[in-house]
Amino acid sequence: MSFGPFLAAAFVLWPVMAVLGGQGFAPLVGLTGLAALAVSRPRLPPAPFALIGFGFIAWAALSELWAPGHPRLVSGSLLDGNFSVEARSVSAILLALMAALTIGSTLRASPAPRASGVVAVMLGVQAVLVIASTILSGPVLSAVYGEDARRLQEGAQNIGRSANTLALALPLLLPMLVLRLKFVGPALAALLAIGAVAMFIISGYDSALVAMIGMSAAIMFVAVLPRSGFRWLFGGLAGYIAAAPVLFALLIRALDGVAPHLPASFRSRLWSWEIVIGRMSDAPFLGHGLNATRTWKETFATRPDWLAQLPDYWKDYPVVPGHPHNMALQIWAETGMIGAVLAALSLVALAFHLPRPAELRPEIRFAAAGLAGAAASIFSFAYSLWNEGFWASLALAAAAIILWHRTLRETDE
Repeated sequence: MSFGPFLAAAFVLWPVMAVLGGQGFAPLVGLTGLAALAVSRPRLPPAPFALIGFGFIAWAALSELWAPGHPRLVSGSLLDGNFSVEARSVSAILLALMAALTIGSTLRASPAPRASGVVAVMLGVQAVLVIASTILSGPVLSAVYGEDARRLQEGAQNIGRSANTLALALPLLLPMLVLRLKFVGPALAALLAIGAVAMFIISGYDSALVAMIGMSAAIMFVAVLPRSGFRWLFGGLAGYIAAAPVLFALLIRALDGVAPHLPASFRSRLWSWEIVIGRMSDAPFLGHGLNATRTWKETFATRPDWLAQLPDYWKDYPVVPGHPHNMALQIWAETGMIGAVLAALSLVALAFHLPRPAELRPEIRFAAAGLAGAAASIFSFAYSLWNEGFWASLALAAAAIILWHRTLRETDE
């Protein structure tokens, strides 16, 4: 049995999961991973980049042992109905395994034109819904979340996360529209791109807007380097992770003179990065442990020099608000040099594992490059490193590209 229909079934729920804030993507990948076990046998041994990637996950999971206030493995009781897995390491391992099974099974899937079409249609549906949310967000939020201020804020955050998910979907959808639908495709792609950018600007979804820039830059990079583009692209991302503390320390110093003129939110981000970089020296090799940055509760009240540049209500706001909002710095802070080297090496191995861009159809190589550029941008400004929804949606998007590649290669020959 082909894996394509199972992947298409998952994408039927893609718009729903995106609107609900993205956390439903992790269970969805769990289901596709289980389906992968049912319809195909994993290819062993895994590719070198996957082995090194699993090494990073294993090291990160081990680091939870010395993280401050690390949780118990499980809590509650099955009989009482309150059983839960509290250790983030367990969920990270399970997600990595299910994502690998999903992608591995897609690599061996039979061509599936109908399933590929369903995936494309559902990505388009999500794009229309998210763009329309600029106009409809007010009445929709009131209808779904009522008038409670906290629930309305939660709903607004879910729309913001949906915008980030759209930023991962557009690199797949836009090249396919332009290159597969010769007459109406370019016009539709232009409308979607303009609508998305306008929505991101109007609603203030900066990370999604930066992801569009990252997508465009990566696509142009691969277009200019059709033979070695993937190696330079993923090799550059590996270097970015490896050198993140130095790069961001230089960035903070370079912006020091203009920092007072920057928006308060951006200045707070720079200070958060400065605190994280400073605390890396306390555990440079092993790191502080998985999710340790979540326990760093120092507020701006402890830094009067910074608070003097902000409105008074910032005094009780954490300098590091749960996580650094930069996954490269979080890798260094929580898993140390060992984790950073493993993460960077996995990307280097992936760079040499992928085929040359010119060996792939244009819509496939541009989709792969655009997805990498968009994901790297969100990686740099938005979520925690351990955000399951982000990684699960990225795995599904990668699987969609692979399914399209296998289907188009067969049907166009």
